[in-house]
Amino acid sequence: MVTEVAVFTALSGKEEELGQGIIQGIEFIRQHPECISANATRCVEKPGRYMLSVVWSSLEAHVNDFRNGPLFAQWRAPISGLFEENPEVYHYQAY
Repeated sequence: MVTEVAVFTALSGKEEELGQGIIQGIEFIRQHPECISANATRCVEKPGRYMLSVVWSSLEAHVNDFRNGPLFAQWRAPISGLFEENPEVYHYQAY
């Protein structure tokens, strides 16, 4: 299993919209059969920053399967145009 951690920073004035979009879009991530869990949190010190945490069965399930499938576009649609640049994304394994 791997945990994907992605940090999104909202465009100025779009903080609430981005948060709501993430809540809508996360349901598409959860539909993927290799998604074990998915949740999002908002930064206390910087309310325009959101952290998405998704546990996948494997790195390949996320990078090759999900990102190249139709659910990725559905996940991104509600947040398109609401965040700065590309999110910072890393994958973690239990140590």
